Amino acid sequence: MKMSRKKMAILSVGLLIVAGVIVQAVWRPFGHRKAVENGAIVLDIHHPDAVIDSEALSRLPRDIVRVPLLRDVLTQDFVDYYETDTTRLSAEGALRRLAFEHELDWRDELVRRVFDEPAHVLLWRSPDGRLGYWLLSIHRNGLAKLLQGLGNVATSDTQLSQVAKLPGDVPVYALKLAVGRTLLFVAKDERLVVLSAPGVLLDDKGAVLGERADAVADMLSSGRDDAARAYRLDAAGDAVKGHRLVISANYLSFGYQAFFSGIDALRFDFATDSTTASAPNANAAASWKTWALIDPGKLPQQWNSTDLWHALPARPAACASLPADWHDASALLAKIIDGGAQGAAALGEQLAGPAAVCWYAKSTLLAPVFVARVKPLDATASAALKTTLGKTFSDSIGAYEAKAALHDGMTAGYRRLPVTMHQQGTDVTVWQRPVSARSGTALASKASFATELSAERYFPVTLALAHDYLIFSPDGGLVDDTLAVLGKRYPALADTLAPERLPRTILTLTPSSAAALIEREAGAALPADQEAVFRNAARTHLVPKLHALAHYPPVSLTLPQNLPSSTGWVPVEWWFERAQRAAGSTEGVAGALSGSDGLRAPDQPGAGDD
Repeated sequence: MKMSRKKMAILSVGLLIVAGVIVQAVWRPFGHRKAVENGAIVLDIHHPDAVIDSEALSRLPRDIVRVPLLRDVLTQDFVDYYETDTTRLSAEGALRRLAFEHELDWRDELVRRVFDEPAHVLLWRSPDGRLGYWLLSIHRNGLAKLLQGLGNVATSDTQLSQVAKLPGDVPVYALKLAVGRTLLFVAKDERLVVLSAPGVLLDDKGAVLGERADAVADMLSSGRDDAARAYRLDAAGDAVKGHRLVISANYLSFGYQAFFSGIDALRFDFATDSTTASAPNANAAASWKTWALIDPGKLPQQWNSTDLWHALPARPAACASLPADWHDASALLAKIIDGGAQGAAALGEQLAGPAAVCWYAKSTLLAPVFVARVKPLDATASAALKTTLGKTFSDSIGAYEAKAALHDGMTAGYRRLPVTMHQQGTDVTVWQRPVSARSGTALASKASFATELSAERYFPVTLALAHDYLIFSPDGGLVDDTLAVLGKRYPALADTLAPERLPRTILTLTPSSAAALIEREAGAALPADQEAVFRNAARTHLVPKLHALAHYPPVSLTLPQNLPSSTGWVPVEWWFERAQRAAGSTEGVAGALSGSDGLRAPDQPGAGDD
């Protein structure tokens, strides 16, 4: 039966609903918000926080779980979760309502066709810290005629309306969803752009924002935007085989880019060795490859982390090297110390090379240990540095302690426990201050100053200057372990890594230690007498996956030995440490996160009992 123009228009509305909900359905952690945004949203249309290019967004979750480690940890629940998301279901309900009221025989093939379209997605962070704002661009492959009657439909439907026009009199439509969300979409010729909220394109009066309107108009005309230039990618209009995910280091670092200088973004590419015109071969070899966008001119000491791995204790749950810009980092410190910019700059000038941060199963997620190198100093400069460190530690560390007694130099208005300083030989100086906290790493009852603490637990916050290293942690025990490594009394992390990879190793993970840490932290956050339901859910769903993770060998990420002379993408290799380093072997298995050849966890019961 030949469709009328009106029915074709309604069908196009269904197409747009489905297209608009792709990102919300597949990327719910990025897109869900409780309320409709009013007014212009703050974002840089030319530099998104993340970019997704995909042959078919519907296949992306399933391709992610083709990574053996992720498949064992996430399982099929990861895919099913997104397919049953409430936002997607509500949008499908709106689609069915439109189809019913306009007597349209809508079929599921429409959803499959839109979900299988090549898509280009730009994402920006929202106030809650997630990638909550997005723009989706797709090529509609011959469906343009379905939009001819869209204007007539918009005048007669309560959910669909025309709200603005782009240059060239291209109409902008708004679609209100049942859950209180409004999508914008605009189409021209063979291209369609969908926006997650009115404020991405419109101001608080409903007028288009000029710069963003021009950017959307360019997308409709050419399918291209500035994201490719911002991240030094192939143009957005170029076909991507499989999937490509790019995310800015600024977003990943929560805005603390000063500790990640020289890293602009991370990229994850997925491709299969064999694809057909309509769908990928399920049996074909597939892999995810990791890349980093590096600006070598900003990397401290060419991001050589060898010294750090020789100083840190072995078997961390996770450990990362940070190519810190100490000049910029000093500006952050200047905001909290009495010396201001001058005092902070004096400290920053004494630090060199990258820093490292590590978590250990024996401590908590709230108490990692930080290590940085100090430039070689003469006796006078070393004494000045110790004085500055002691004052900075005393000024910036500590909280009000209601039960604390008055100590030397303390006023009655703001009581804190005193800072203790002691020497361990000629080359080691340690400062420590106890800070009361319910989530602290030490029991107050075992402390000699228990009567002065305001909680049942506390953090023994510790800073040490030792052997040209600066060491800090809220857990003094980790500082002690690090000092033991420097004193050759405890095995170093470097002893468990291949010597030839030490300079370029940027992250290492011990799954068994990480799983133990996460399981214990989840238990502490969900006490049985207060969170019985969530605790039971964690035991049922989280713990088995952590036990599966625990069976994987340690893994480390490395950069190439030779970095480019200018900004560009460099490959990041994943090394699974199969051999026992304690036996003196330096063997490892390198490669992409492979879906066919990758390392699989052995079929064994979970580690440990519930």
